[in-house]
Amino acid sequence: MSTTLPRLALRILSALFSLAVLIQFFIAGMAAVTNPEWWTYHSAWIGIFQWLVVPLPILAFLGGRPRCRRTAFATIPMVQVALQYVLAHRALEGRLTTGIGLHAVNGALLLIVATFLAIGCADRKMSA
Repeated sequence: MSTTLPRLALRILSALFSLAVLIQFFIAGMAAVTNPEWWTYHSAWIGIFQWLVVPLPILAFLGGRPRCRRTAFATIPMVQVALQYVLAHRALEGRLTTGIGLHAVNGALLLIVATFLAIGCADRKMSA
């Protein structure tokens, strides 16, 4: 099996995920600053795009060498999406008051990781 197609698919899906996260930032900003009704869109939008993270580690693994580093890096967004739920729900329950702030920070880190996957940073060799 050629490694070109899985790597290309990984980059495209990561780019789509990065775009979806940017849209999520916009929606959250609209809800926080202008109109609280946008929170409905914020909740609905994650339900649509969160599934883009599921095939990322699979595509990374199928992309050939450096398989281990790329697959580990492509797994990070799955963990981050799960962490987003934990942070938001704990904050809403009042059990972790800083959870919403951490939710926002993790969202920014999620955008960085997805963008690095989209541009192929996990494929590059580390130079000393």
